[in-house]
Amino acid sequence: MKVIYLTISLLIAITSGAVAQDVQIQKLPFSSSSNNEMSPFLRDSILYYSSNQPVSFLKRYYDDNKQLLYHIFSAQLNADSTFTKPVRFEKDFLSPFNTGSITFSEDGNVMFVGQNHYDTYKRSQRSRSGNLMGVYQSEMGNRGWSRKNNLPFNSRRNYNTAQPTISSDGQFLFFISDMEEGYGKTDIYYSEKINEEWGPAINMGDKINTSESELFPFYHSSGKLYFASNGHGGKGGLDLFYSLQTEEGWSTPIALDDDINTEANDFSCFISEDEQWGFFGSDRDGTDNLYRFDRLFPIFEACELQQEDSYCFEFYDDMTLEADDTEGPYKYQWTFNNTDKAMGDTVLYCFKGPGEYSVKLSMIDTSIGEEIFALSEYTIDVTRIEQIYITAQEDIKINQEITFDVTESHLGDFTPKEFYWDMGDGTLLKGETIHHIFRTKGKYLIKCGAISTKHPLLKMCSIKEIIVSD
Repeated sequence: MKVIYLTISLLIAITSGAVAQDVQIQKLPFSSSSNNEMSPFLRDSILYYSSNQPVSFLKRYYDDNKQLLYHIFSAQLNADSTFTKPVRFEKDFLSPFNTGSITFSEDGNVMFVGQNHYDTYKRSQRSRSGNLMGVYQSEMGNRGWSRKNNLPFNSRRNYNTAQPTISSDGQFLFFISDMEEGYGKTDIYYSEKINEEWGPAINMGDKINTSESELFPFYHSSGKLYFASNGHGGKGGLDLFYSLQTEEGWSTPIALDDDINTEANDFSCFISEDEQWGFFGSDRDGTDNLYRFDRLFPIFEACELQQEDSYCFEFYDDMTLEADDTEGPYKYQWTFNNTDKAMGDTVLYCFKGPGEYSVKLSMIDTSIGEEIFALSEYTIDVTRIEQIYITAQEDIKINQEITFDVTESHLGDFTPKEFYWDMGDGTLLKGETIHHIFRTKGKYLIKCGAISTKHPLLKMCSIKEIIVSD
C-alpha cells in the first residue's frame, strides 16, 4: 500500500516538560518511544489523534513500507488537564488500514477522515497503483455515522489526498495531495461546497505551497490556516506556520514560536480558539509524539491611554512688569533657538520636535528696534512622552489584514524583553510588529505591554482605541 506518512530520523534530546521563554511545552502522557502519534484534533474535550500503536496482541499489520498501520484513537481531556486512557475510535466503522487524520464540522455532525481507499487486502492487491489515500465524509444520523462518502476530488489511481480540515462555516475543505501538477512533493488544496456538493481540488498557490512539502493543514476560527512545511525556511525539518485569509488572498506564512518549532520535525497541530494553547506533533524525542503548548501571557493592569506627543508650550514671565513699563515702544520679545521671535508677555510656541532649545525673553524698544535688556535666558529640553506608542493605519475594515507596531515608542531607560498584545477581541499576540484581522465592526481597545529585561516586575503598557468599520 502507498500511504502518506512521515519517516523521522532526526534525533534531538530534551525533557518531556520544558518552559522556555514564554511557552510551556509538555509531552502528552500516552506518547511513547515505541509508537508514533500525530494529527491531534480536540472536540468537546475529547482529543482525537492518529497512532500506529498495535491494536492486537496476536497480530501485527504493516503497509508496503513495513510500517505499522495508523488508526484513530481518542482520549478524554479532564478539567485538570489529565487524560483518560486512550481507546481506539470507531474501530468497526473506520478503515482497518491506514486512517491518518480526522476532523469534524463545527456542529460535530459531519466527520472527515483521510484513509486508504480499499478496506481489504484483496482489493488493495488488485490495484496497480496500490492502496492510495483519500478523503472521506460521513454524517451523523439517528443510527450513528452514515456510510463514508468518497469525495469527488479523490483518485484511486493517480494521487493521494489526505489530512482534511474544514472551515468554520463548512463551505471550504482543505487537504493535502501529491498531484503531479502541484508545486512540490505535497501541496495544500481546497474544495468549495456548492449546492451541497464538493467542487474540484484547487491548489492554494505559491503563497502557501513550495517546491518542498506542505502538510497537515488546520483551519482556525480566526481565519488562519496553520500548516507544516519544510519549504518556507524555519529552524530545520518541518516547521509550523500560519497564514491569514484576507480580502487580497492568503498572507505570507508566519512561523510559530521558537519553542514550538525546533531543529527537529514539528508538524500537525490543533490550536485553541484563543490561540493560547494547543497540541502539536514533533519527533524531537526520536519518534513522532504529541505535545501540548501553553503560552504564558503576562497580565498588564496599569495601562493608560496612549498620548500624542506635543511640542507646543505656553511661555510667560513670572516677573511681568507693570502696565506703565510696557506702554509706548517698550515690548516683550521671546526668541527661540536664536531664530524665531514672538512678541508679548505670554506666547504660545511650537518646537519642531524633540531636542534642546534656547529661550530668551527681552525688553525691546520698538521705536529703534533694539533690545534694551534681557529679562531671562535659559535652555529647555523638549522630549517625547515615555510610553509604548502603538501605530496602525487609520481606516480599518473588517476582514482586512492590519499591521500594528510599536517601533516609534519612546521607552527611556526601559528595555523590553518582549511586547505582548491584547487585540480586544480575545486574540493575544507577541512581537514588535504584529498582524491581525478583525471579523466584526465596532470599537476596540488595543493593549500592548512589555516587561523589563533588567527588572522582571517593572512593566509598561499603553492602550490605543480604534474603530473597525465594514
